[in-house]
Amino acid sequence: MQMTINKERIGPIEAVSLAVVFISAKIFLTYPAFMVNLGLSAAWMVIFVAVLFSLLAFLPLAFLMDKYPGKSIIEIGEELVGPYLNILFALGYLSFLLAVETMVLRQFAERALTVSIPQLPISVAMSGLLLGVVVACYLGLEAIARSTRISFLFIGILFGLVIIATSPYWSLNNMAPLLGPGLAEVMGSGIMKISLTSEIFLLAIIYPSINLGQNWNMWKLGFYSLIIAGAILVITVVTYLLTFPVPVAKEIPLPTFEMARLIYFGRFVQRLEPIFLPMWALAALLKITIGAYAILSLTTSLLKLPYYRPFILPLTVIIISVAFIPSNVSTALIVDEKIIRTWGWIPTFGLPVILLGVATWRRKGMNPGDENT
Repeated sequence: MQMTINKERIGPIEAVSLAVVFISAKIFLTYPAFMVNLGLSAAWMVIFVAVLFSLLAFLPLAFLMDKYPGKSIIEIGEELVGPYLNILFALGYLSFLLAVETMVLRQFAERALTVSIPQLPISVAMSGLLLGVVVACYLGLEAIARSTRISFLFIGILFGLVIIATSPYWSLNNMAPLLGPGLAEVMGSGIMKISLTSEIFLLAIIYPSINLGQNWNMWKLGFYSLIIAGAILVITVVTYLLTFPVPVAKEIPLPTFEMARLIYFGRFVQRLEPIFLPMWALAALLKITIGAYAILSLTTSLLKLPYYRPFILPLTVIIISVAFIPSNVSTALIVDEKIIRTWGWIPTFGLPVILLGVATWRRKGMNPGDENT
């Protein structure tokens, strides 16, 4: 039996869990060190500013989606700008998601070889992750969402233990000077990096599948997702800065893994990084799976097809092929940090502003009462 996108239903809590994991799973990669390079001892402030402006940037998308209940961003775009121009919008969304998927897959696979199995071919590591993605996508959004909700608690507890266990190494001196490179640079970096949370666009893709009820809307979904994910990102970077001085923190390729390696409770309880590895692998699998499902959903909506399962295997081939384009993990990091996290706001936050402008101008999707206000 084929799986139909529109027949899958999830609750708002599952939707928030999906968005939070999709945004915050980057803490298990080089992201904390990248933020320290941007903001030095004020790296956490850069994240705070980025999340604050992400909330503002999310407002047009939330307003647009709430004016068209039960429709995805693809369906709304086709109604507002027509099927041909909407193809360009959809290609923008797909390009962002595919770029995120491929660079994240490459980084997770490369880091897996670094910390656990150096002799394993990179293609085998990627294929292993994508095998889990294929199975999860075949089971559908409901299975992915429920697994994410349960796994989020498991990952959160383990990661919380890692953070607490590093407390003997904390030094407040590492947080000085408080404003790092200066308030102006911190604000500028935060505004330029609102793409750190661009994965919140996921909610616009799965919106028709969310049972909102009377107490939820798009703004609440996005608000809670961004606040929770932002808190996770800030806490991670603050702990990282407390644990390592800035010159060292800028150079560590896997910050959270190095934090786990520091744990020491005496001669017989030390080197607990094996506890970190399942949490790390699960976070990688969830992030890549969520992104793959989002691409499948967008493609199916764009082509007006009822089923997405026939696209699963072709998509995995495309993902692994594009993931091999960077010559090494350093190139993948540059693409992620310099391109995706600098310009990713254009398709995810910028294009919805255009659609909202068209909707306002044409007064489509408005209730009669709204036109009089």
